[in-house]
Parts: sequence; C-alpha cells; structure tokens
Amino acid sequence: MSSLAATLPSLVSSASPAWADEPFVDRPLTLPPLHFSADAGLGFGQGPAATPLDVTGLQPAPTDPGVKLGWGSNLEAAVGLPILGEVGVRVGVRFGQDGINAGWGLGADHFARLFDPVVEEAGTSTVTNPEIRLRGTALDLKVVEIGLETRVIIPTSAGSDFELVPGVPVRVHLPGFARIDTGVWLPIEFNASTSFTIDIPAQLFFQAGQAFFGPMTGIRFNRPGGDAGDPSTDVPAGIGGGYTFGGVLDLKVQVRTERINDVSWSKYIGGGLGVGLRLP
Repeated sequence: MSSLAATLPSLVSSASPAWADEPFVDRPLTLPPLHFSADAGLGFGQGPAATPLDVTGLQPAPTDPGVKLGWGSNLEAAVGLPILGEVGVRVGVRFGQDGINAGWGLGADHFARLFDPVVEEAGTSTVTNPEIRLRGTALDLKVVEIGLETRVIIPTSAGSDFELVPGVPVRVHLPGFARIDTGVWLPIEFNASTSFTIDIPAQLFFQAGQAFFGPMTGIRFNRPGGDAGDPSTDVPAGIGGGYTFGGVLDLKVQVRTERINDVSWSKYIGGGLGVGLRLP
C-alpha cells in the first residue's frame, strides 16, 4: 500500500500535459488537438477629434481639436482539432465615444486584442463584426514554425463589408529565453473597389521566470494599389508583457501607437489589459 501511495504522485505528474507548463516563449504556434484557450481583454483607444467650426459655422477654428477617447473589450475562444487545426472565434464590444464613432483609428477593441495587431474590418456598431479563424502549422522545426491561417470577418455592422484575411504566421523560438512572432497577413475587404492591406507585425518576447515582456513593431501598407483612397504606410510601435500563473493563466498588458511614423503619433496611442486561459 505504501508503495502504491508513493507511485501515485509520479503517475499524476506524468499524465499532466507538459505543454501547459511550458513558458510563454516556448508555446506552439497552433493549439494542440483537444486543447482549449479563452481570452478576454479591456482596451482604450485614441484618435484625433474632429476639427471644430468657428462662429460662422464655415471655417475650421484655429485651435487644436485634441483627441477623443474610447473604451472597448475583446472576447475570444479557440480549440485545437485533430484534422482542421486551431479554430477560433472573436468579437468585441465598444463603450463611450468608441461605441458612437468607431473608426479603427480609435478602435479600443483593437487594443483589447492582446498581442494581435492585425487590423481588420471591425464595423462601426457597438458590437464588432465577429471573426472566425482557422490556423494550422505547415512546418514545425521546433525552433522555427510556419503556419497557414484564414480569418473570415462577417459584416453584421451596417455599412461594413465582408472581409477575408489570409495569413502566414511565423514563430521563432530561442528555447526558454525568447521568441519572435511575425508573418504576413493580407486583409481583403470586398467593397466596391476590393481594397486590401499588407500587414507585417513583428514582436519579440523575453522570458524571465514566469514573466514575459518585449517590444512590438511592424509595418502596414494600407491600400498599396491606391484603389480606394490615398495609400498610406503605418509603423506601429509599443511594448507588451505579462505573467503566467500556475502554467495556465496569463495576465497580459500592452501599450502601443499605431503610427509612430506620424508627427501626431501620440494621438494614436492605445493599450489593453487582459487574461488568457489555456487548458487541455
């Protein structure tokens, strides 16, 4: 009996999923089969306020209109399936000014999406257009992982358009020390001119015990063909980090600006705080 009692702890330990105890920087690009994740975030976003008119109602006033502030949330869940790979769904809710005038330049729900900076057609309603995501790992060399991903944005908001977002996520591991998340995404909005964006985020995270932190940047080419308004280029920049509790619960935070290359970059600062749960 004493021998059996001594053996039980080791059996329980060997049966527990090793991936759940992996540090943040060593986690795989795609959820393993029959594993589950859930994330919730709260974010704030800023954008230039509309220029006020003078007393005549005809000419802009010569004063700085300042910025407007909005708040929003993000909710998402995903599961790993044996054949399809990782399947996820996401939706956001906006509050305050952002619930009234929800351009992505304000887009607090965008900042509530922790460590996922890809810009999509979120719509202008209080509840964002929902996203359905399918991701699989095409190449796994342990140190380098390359995946294939497709996001479908359903236009539930009035005035928004259907959008597909194919992507190639890439993750590079320096085991136990750091990881690089990058890749390329191509949001294609099926409006009158079929506008598109080329989004190339880049994030570097270092591991220190159960904590992780690092810089975030990238480059975004908006309408590079000039088919729907003037083309532009955004260079986001920021920092993010977090702490893992019990190997399964992450507390995450980020602060970033979407346009560090703009002279008014401080007007585009946003941030978010959230939790993520990973369970087998």
